[in-house]
Parts: sequence; structure tokens; C-alpha cells
Amino acid sequence: MIILRTLHKKHLLKSLYLRSMKKTFFASFAVISVFILGGCGKNCRDASCPNIAPAFFAFRITNAAKKDLLTGPAKVYDSSQLLISARRFNSSALEPVTRVFSYSGDTLALAGFNVRETYSVYYLKLNGITTDSFFFRYNKNATACCDLSNFTFNQFNTTSVTPVQLPATFGVIK
Repeated sequence: MIILRTLHKKHLLKSLYLRSMKKTFFASFAVISVFILGGCGKNCRDASCPNIAPAFFAFRITNAAKKDLLTGPAKVYDSSQLLISARRFNSSALEPVTRVFSYSGDTLALAGFNVRETYSVYYLKLNGITTDSFFFRYNKNATACCDLSNFTFNQFNTTSVTPVQLPATFGVIK
């Protein structure tokens, strides 16, 4: 008789436990369904977000007389020897960055690259020698529906400059 009561109590406890688990499962399922079907947060379908300009930074390398040093008669540097590298925030690793060039005839050459929030500083390397550094600030600005974050260029080498929102062009005088 004691054995039957013990078995009956075990069966009763197991039954109560299973009922509790079923209720928890169905409650969880209901909450998750509401979030998936109804969405969690603001409905952004009708939000009108402005287009944010790309985080592109261009520069022109000139001499003191404003003559281009990448093209034309005052050319000193070969564009194939102009490299950009960037230092990662999380590991301090130095990585190459893809750069692009834009030429207007043989008197104007712009070099440029896309700025990303994963890097802390960008370095300009000419003919194998690091000559300059560019510092940017990531300005986080997000609403419930729109990401208005942007970058500003704020330091060249050790000199602070008036912050300029990207895209921007900067003159490097050699």
C-alpha cells in the first residue's frame, strides 16, 4: 500500500510537471508569435529616411604651388606606389584598404577610399614610406526606423582640422 501511494505521488508529480511544461511552452509560443507576426518595436514601413551620402574620403597631393604630384608636369609620385592602410580598433592589426583614383586630364588627380567604423586611423604610404595619417570620427545617430550615422574627418597627422562630414576632399601638400 505504501508502494502504491509512492507510485501514485510520483505519477501525480510527473503529471503536474508535464502540465506545467506544456503551459510554459504554449505561453512562450504565443509571445514569440506576437513578436514575429506583429513585430516588436515601431513599424517602419512608411518611414521616410533621407539618403545618407557614402563615407568616401578623397585627397589631392600637391606641392606648395598647388601643382598635382600624381600627374602632369610636376608629377613626383607614381599612383601604383600610393597605398592606403588602416589600423583596426579591436586588434590593432594594420590592413590594406582599396583605393581609387580619379583623373581630370593631366593636371588633376584625386585618390580616395571608403571609411569604415572598424578602423581607427588610415595611413598614406608613398613609395613605400608612410607619410601621413587621417583620422575620422564615427557619429552614431540612429532612430527607431532610420540610421543617420555618418563620419567626419577631424585630424590630419597630429593637427586637428575643422570637422568635415564625408564625403569630402582634402588637399595634402608635400
